[in-house]
Amino acid sequence: MKRISSILLVLMVSSILLPASNFGIVSSEVVCCDSIQYNLMFSGSSSNGLLSPFESSLGSEQKSEVGSAITQSTEVGRWSGQTNFGGEYPSHTATFILPYKINDGAGVTINATVELRLGSETNTGSTPLPQTFLPGENGVLELDIDVSSGTLLAEDSIIVIFSVQELLLPTGSNPSIEFLWGTSEYLGSISLEAPLFDIEINEPIIEGRSAHVPVKFNSGYGSQLISESNFEFYANGNLIEQLPVSTQGNLLTWTWAADNNVEDGSFPFEVKINFQNGTTVNAGTEFEITFGDSEGNNYFYPLTEPIRTGGTDLDVEIEVDMSSDIEKTIKLTIKENVAFWMRWGLDNMGNPSLNTTSWLRSLAPTNSDYYQNRVLDNAEVSSFEQQIRQTELNNFLGQGLGIDAKRLLGLDRAEFDYVGVEILLNGDETVSNTPITLIFKTRQANTAGQEHLMLDNFIKPYFDESDRIWSSVNFNLILNTDSINGVFLRDSTEIEVTQTRLIFTEKIIASTTFTQTDAPLLWVQQGGSPLESPLAIFLICSIIAFAGLIVSGFLSRGKNKLMLISEIIILISLGFILYFLSIEFIVVLIAAAASSSLWIITAIFSGSRDDDYLSDSNVLTNADPLDFDNITSFNCPNCSTKVNISSNERPLRVACTGCNKVLKIVD
Repeated sequence: MKRISSILLVLMVSSILLPASNFGIVSSEVVCCDSIQYNLMFSGSSSNGLLSPFESSLGSEQKSEVGSAITQSTEVGRWSGQTNFGGEYPSHTATFILPYKINDGAGVTINATVELRLGSETNTGSTPLPQTFLPGENGVLELDIDVSSGTLLAEDSIIVIFSVQELLLPTGSNPSIEFLWGTSEYLGSISLEAPLFDIEINEPIIEGRSAHVPVKFNSGYGSQLISESNFEFYANGNLIEQLPVSTQGNLLTWTWAADNNVEDGSFPFEVKINFQNGTTVNAGTEFEITFGDSEGNNYFYPLTEPIRTGGTDLDVEIEVDMSSDIEKTIKLTIKENVAFWMRWGLDNMGNPSLNTTSWLRSLAPTNSDYYQNRVLDNAEVSSFEQQIRQTELNNFLGQGLGIDAKRLLGLDRAEFDYVGVEILLNGDETVSNTPITLIFKTRQANTAGQEHLMLDNFIKPYFDESDRIWSSVNFNLILNTDSINGVFLRDSTEIEVTQTRLIFTEKIIASTTFTQTDAPLLWVQQGGSPLESPLAIFLICSIIAFAGLIVSGFLSRGKNKLMLISEIIILISLGFILYFLSIEFIVVLIAAAASSSLWIITAIFSGSRDDDYLSDSNVLTNADPLDFDNITSFNCPNCSTKVNISSNERPLRVACTGCNKVLKIVD
């Protein structure tokens, strides 16, 4: 009974705070627009092309090629579409734009026409007579169409037909002209002035010194107009930088928190919408406002479920600790519309007034003391976490956030040994669009030798571009192993991956940005043997290299070690690079064995220090102290000067004091 009373009280209060339009009573002013200048862009094939005012319609490059001379009317392309919004349009000049490319020639001569059908009315434009020359290898054909005033009904189609009546090609082996469209590089379009949408600015909802101003956009394109447009809202000449609250019915509500020194009166409100590059529409009006005594709320609190579609960037960070088990920490940073929806949902779990299709309706509500109090209490957060963790994980990710749970987590919920959920409000416990951090922790036991999915496109596809929740995903992953577990890349597509290995860990770092149409993929395999671990590889290869150093050092005693030392420095550096870059164990092992073998061979074939004829340190001169008990002498063959020999080492170099020649004694 207490709960029912609370709900009734909330509904009574909300009838005061909610915009009148939500109850079917319109208290608003249509401030724009009978018709506006905008572009309809071409996409699709030449026989069944499409018209759209949004760049999201662009995709693959389309073309229509003419490879022979034309002497009669030939249709090159046809595009059609509906704005699903009616109204009157004035007399104006429409401009047809279509890029072209000339093959095997420097220009063509052409006569062409464009037919523009606005419902039942037909208008035509053509190239100047008698002929028009299109110069260069590529360019843009522009044709003007004089359009008479008329009325376009919501159900009427807009059709553009481009035809060529005469075409003279240059001489060449294979001349032709290609008309191109469908991409931002080759942007074919028609610019016209026609009805597309109107704007209603509803009377502000006053809450203390906060004025919530709902603005409704009536358009045949529905939420696509809102999701693919940029908005600016001004209250009393001040730009409201805070994002609006978006609710059903193409309704955006901005909140103006008036300063304490602002007195009651009439205030201007203006909205600017930029829905194409360079296409901006302004609309404004004035309202009388009497402020209340309280500060009010900085965000509008709707009683209907706010929308989360329209396209928001999602940041995903995944940390993986791989040992005998695999533990994942997945962080989702939820922003803008989706953050507001989630905060509002925490305060409206189990709300019976929600649409029957709403996932939030199926949740168990918290204590009525916390219900719709505009504050995210600890009890609400804990209850939400518990329900997601126990039963609602797949539904929350799939129905709530439009994310495939298995592709995000890597496995089905039941295959994990543990799944944890945590919600971080980032210091803001109000219903606002302050980002929320969602943390999922998973653990899978006894995973040695198994393959693991780290990334697959987890955005669930939608048929309508306007229904998308996420515009793009910024993905970052860091995977670390322990000292006795290795990891191998098995498949990586459309993702930047680096892998490194140190003594006590092996690390994979991956990052990418993708949309729902992309296909990023990352699979790894956990090592199944301790021999494949970073510590084992280091120890085995180090032992082999150390053994090679000892043997080569022993063999090179008393010999010239310059070559050997150079080889040791180079090959140890090369081996460390191979090890650090996580090259396969067998390659690193072969490199270590080959390096040790090469050092030993070099030590065997290295000459003695006395082979260095240019080194004075190994030259015995008559000035050196002599052991008179073991003196042998001979006459220098060059100058006959007596040369003393006081060493039995052979070969030996001796300097002659008479002619300064260095003599080598072999026997």
